[in-house]
Amino acid sequence: MAGARALVAACCCWWWLAKAAATELDLLGALSLHNTSHAGVSVAPGMQPQRTAYTLEGDTRSLQVEGTAFERAAELLRRSPEFTILAALRQEPANSGTILSFSHGYNRYLEVQSSGRRDEVRLHYVAAGASVPRVETFPFRLADGAWHRLALAVSGAQATLLVDCHPLYRRLIPPPDRNFTQPQLALWVGQRNSKHSLFKGTLQDVRLVSGPHGYLVQCPGLDSECPTCGQFALLQATVQELTSHIHDLSLKLVGAEARLARLEQCDCQKSCYSNGTVHADGATWQRDCNRCSCVHGEITCRPVECDRVECKNPVLHPGECCPTCLRRCLLQGELYEHGDRYTPKECAECVCHDGNMQCTRTDPETACPPLPCDPADQFTVPGECCKFCPGVDYCSMGHSCDENATCMNLNTKYTCKCNQGFRGDGITCEDVDECQEAGGRFGHHCHSFTRCVNVVGSYVCQCLPGYTRRDKFNCVEVDECVGEAHGCHTEAVCTNTPGSYTCQCRDGYTGDGYTCTPICTGGCLNGGTCSAPERCSCPRGFGGARCERDADECAAAGACVPRALCVNTPGSYYCVCRDGYRRDPQRDHCQDVDECTEGFHTCHSSARCVNTDGSFKCECDTQPCELSCSWQGRVVADGARWAEGSGCHACSCNAGVASCVRAPCACDLHGNTSLTIQSAEASLPVAPAACCPHCEPRYRCRHQEMHHVTFRSGERWLYQCQICECLLGEVDCWEPECDEAGGGCCTDAGGTWRAPHRLELAGCAPHCPACQVPTRTTCGRAKLERARHNSPRTGELWLDI
Repeated sequence: MAGARALVAACCCWWWLAKAAATELDLLGALSLHNTSHAGVSVAPGMQPQRTAYTLEGDTRSLQVEGTAFERAAELLRRSPEFTILAALRQEPANSGTILSFSHGYNRYLEVQSSGRRDEVRLHYVAAGASVPRVETFPFRLADGAWHRLALAVSGAQATLLVDCHPLYRRLIPPPDRNFTQPQLALWVGQRNSKHSLFKGTLQDVRLVSGPHGYLVQCPGLDSECPTCGQFALLQATVQELTSHIHDLSLKLVGAEARLARLEQCDCQKSCYSNGTVHADGATWQRDCNRCSCVHGEITCRPVECDRVECKNPVLHPGECCPTCLRRCLLQGELYEHGDRYTPKECAECVCHDGNMQCTRTDPETACPPLPCDPADQFTVPGECCKFCPGVDYCSMGHSCDENATCMNLNTKYTCKCNQGFRGDGITCEDVDECQEAGGRFGHHCHSFTRCVNVVGSYVCQCLPGYTRRDKFNCVEVDECVGEAHGCHTEAVCTNTPGSYTCQCRDGYTGDGYTCTPICTGGCLNGGTCSAPERCSCPRGFGGARCERDADECAAAGACVPRALCVNTPGSYYCVCRDGYRRDPQRDHCQDVDECTEGFHTCHSSARCVNTDGSFKCECDTQPCELSCSWQGRVVADGARWAEGSGCHACSCNAGVASCVRAPCACDLHGNTSLTIQSAEASLPVAPAACCPHCEPRYRCRHQEMHHVTFRSGERWLYQCQICECLLGEVDCWEPECDEAGGGCCTDAGGTWRAPHRLELAGCAPHCPACQVPTRTTCGRAKLERARHNSPRTGELWLDI
């Protein structure tokens, strides 16, 4: 028994290791870049001298793995729950590019992306059984212009990120889908598709590795003794499969033993026992009128088969199983069957009986019934023995007519006649299907636009669809489009046709005519719905022809509490205290900052600081005294103006109070933006072009799908449930972040409790947890708890909830 267990264990381990064997695919090699010329691709020195590296640049590139290489990559990921994506790379700072992507159009199926904008490595994937892609974000600055080795390993429900052979993150995730059944799925290297998320930098040794510990291909010195999640899951599945097989074998063994036990009790010859008689296997015998046989110990019986008889009145003799024919009779040159009757003359009847014609005579005086009429009125009928009275109702005395026939009296008897719509001899009548023929006694008379429907004893002329009855046999056409009888959609045109009608959607709508939906070319974004041709109904927070533009919630009065500024964000907004105020965590409002007490003022040391609401002022009590400004370790004269941040900010000193504001850009002054330019800012010197990248057309970005929609540098929008931003011509998208500052316990200006404002889009799962509406007591306690651990500072940001 122990040997058998050892053998099973050895087979299990061999099978497990065979299935877990690693295979790999070199994607850059599959592209054959060294033999072809690709726009935006050039050979460059790499991290590993023995392998070729390629520099990717520009905005026009197409590095798609196709054909057998794509099928091999898909099959490599299908057959194993463990795979690793490897790459050696040097990414330009601030670039947000895709390293490897399985995608269909703009939709990601499995993608590894590095964002130099937010210093993140992202794994986009579709979980098994889901349809919407998920994202797992690993904070790490990969885009720093230096060479790195990246390994992202997925093992069952675990994802591990290694950079330069150092394990950085290990997380539990829903297992990715590996069916690769998405339509038009494509594999790209260095980009998501032909236009978006272009990687800029140098790539080398981009590989897909199937199996456990795939990172050992890149880092052979790392530890691989511990089993991975995928190996453990595979081993667990193998044990469960073997357990199931053993269970099935046990059940089959128990069944086999039971059958053997029954066979030991059976006769080896499989004979049959019947009424104390033993019949051998295969024997047949007759019992009464049944023929029986013994087949493998089982007796089966069936009636004896009889030959067909050729006579009219066969006879079954006692003790016999089959009827036989008796002899016929010959009388006056004519043959009569056994049982036939013959009347040679009145009051005489002969019957054929097995070849003999037996004749008898009837006495009219004793055999005929008494008649109710006088003897003088009685009459005889040729061929009849008894006399008759005239006018007798024979039908009332009993008849054998069919229920669908009428009984009719004759002089000496009655007769039966089938009713209208039936045919037969009167004794038996069958329904006539008038619809089988047109006209005549037994045909129908349905005319225009009707269909004959047979009923018992008659027929009905049924109007065809689209027609109405004029009389019993004719119908006329109905114009369904005149009334409301048609089922066309309100945005469809109804056209009458012979016996029916057709529906066709109007211009600007699509559908079958019974259901018409408006057409919005390019669709509606951010949860918008197409409400009319080329017109989208946008959800709260969005606007534009296709809901691609973020609406400015800050334009509405009362969005934030007093003394706070409203800052618009894609699909939402948040509030920030104005300069000179800070947030009070206990009452959720902006309170004045005492710059004089806390040392935030810029008064000269000889002047006295006086706090004001939202600011301060400098006063001279004694002489000598200066109303100049103390600014970053130096003294600036009263009335002086200077620039900060390479001219992006304009500063001034006014009676000891120093302040700085953003210098206006030329395009802002000319009304080319939605930003509001204050009159004070309009008088300031124009900022240099380096401070205003949003004014440069070359730094604009196109929308991922609607290429006619462009965004300026610094603008943000929502796409596929992610926040996207354009910065210097580069597009980066990330998951919305949940703000925890409010905690669900904030009030508006009137002190009314309300829930936090969350980002909710149609088709997107709520990104942040649902808000609870607390009581004043619990909110106060929560605010005090936050106040102990998080001391707010001047200018602190929080969501207005």
